[in-house]
Amino acid sequence: MFYKNTLKTLSTKEIEFEYSLFDELPSTTTDENREVTSGKETYNFRTGDGDLKTGYGFEDIKMPTSLTDLDNETAITLRGTEVKAIWKMKWYNYSDDVNTYYLFYYNNEGYICYDNLFKIRYYPFIIPNDFTEPPYGIYYRVNGRDMLLLSGQGENLLVVSGSGNESFEEVPIIKSCCSHYGKLFAITAEENSQLIYNEDVDITNWTDEKTANLDFSDERGVLNRIISFNDYIYVFRDYGITQLSIYGSNDTFSINHMYLSDSYIYPDSIAQSGDNVYFLERSGLKCFNGSSVKNVELGCENILKTINQSNCFATCFEGKYYLACRCDFADDKQVGCESYSSGYVNNALLIYDIEKKHLDIVRGVDINQVLALNNPHKSKLVACFNNEHIGKIGQLTEDGKIFGTSLPALWQSVKTDLGYHSKKKRIKYFTIKTSGSAEIVISSELESKKFTVTASSKIQKIRTNISGNEFDVKIISSGETNISNFVICASVKK
Repeated sequence: MFYKNTLKTLSTKEIEFEYSLFDELPSTTTDENREVTSGKETYNFRTGDGDLKTGYGFEDIKMPTSLTDLDNETAITLRGTEVKAIWKMKWYNYSDDVNTYYLFYYNNEGYICYDNLFKIRYYPFIIPNDFTEPPYGIYYRVNGRDMLLLSGQGENLLVVSGSGNESFEEVPIIKSCCSHYGKLFAITAEENSQLIYNEDVDITNWTDEKTANLDFSDERGVLNRIISFNDYIYVFRDYGITQLSIYGSNDTFSINHMYLSDSYIYPDSIAQSGDNVYFLERSGLKCFNGSSVKNVELGCENILKTINQSNCFATCFEGKYYLACRCDFADDKQVGCESYSSGYVNNALLIYDIEKKHLDIVRGVDINQVLALNNPHKSKLVACFNNEHIGKIGQLTEDGKIFGTSLPALWQSVKTDLGYHSKKKRIKYFTIKTSGSAEIVISSELESKKFTVTASSKIQKIRTNISGNEFDVKIISSGETNISNFVICASVKK
């Protein structure tokens, strides 16, 4: 006769955790007080809508050759083996009653090269010059004239316009300038603790007799950038921001010190979007609205703070702040440019969505400068590069590739006890939907398992059977993908 053997068992309950927080800012600082499904580190994915999508990349710049066929693009042929700086220019052609748009760059042959963005291009036009290093460049408009101002060592001021190119030796080397209420304001290389203003807004009419100086010798340091917005002049300095307002026509100025920083402001990180200016300090990213400065929470400040960002470069484009910089990811991986035998200058592009307050990180690209190539016909975010891709100008893509080479992408969760402290748990399975292959690594203090999932139009269920008290999850991809519906099911002993 057989009797049923009844054993006492510990009862368990099942819990599910849906990883729908891919769009949250990652936190690389601490796991405490974080949502169970929050991300700790992410790069080379786009995560703005809650899915993990193929990240950003760059390809050779292409532009249409006709305004009547904007879908047909051809590559822009570059001259020289190195692109050291890039600028843009708009010029109004009075005879044709149309605006024309140009891309300029400075190459290793010492030429200023340029192309019309919407015409048939055979070979770039060149402007001989005497610059001994990449000059400062800015688009400038005065009295109905469009011009590109270029100023630097060797040439002083070179003015490029539709009527020709002129050099002005009497103008000092300019670091930054703008026009404001009929006057020209400039910061020069020789007198960088003084703001120079000229009673003639036309810089080509510069004379020492027309200029006057405002001295700013105080604890905020030297002057680096000058911006005109919200009816004021704002001077960005080593350690602060100063506001300048003008009363009447008798050169009466009001000077207000708006901000004093305890850390250095990187000049090339300064970029304006609407009524806000974004900039990077050693202490993190900041936003200035004309009256106050606020911290911009990125969640990954520690990967920026420990590094000198003197080679960073930023611009704003279509509601996003793009910052090329150098980051310390504090791991043993070598992603993209990080494996270069000759080293790298920058290794990341941070893309901050201003409205959504969302951050995406491109890791493994060594960018020299970024440029918002805005126009009414076909706008693009473009860049020039250091090291391997120094001879290229690239346009931003969403294919996760740097000139044809895919960048590995990672999303890693915080380490969590799933909200049940000191209770044994078992990850039973996870579900996932993905349009490309990916690796899922689930680890506890006891074990770690890796699972490879392939593309499917259906939600897949993968059994795991991983025990432990604390867990973290990694999602790794090296190609085009779209990952969603990621849910982990665990059992917890009551």
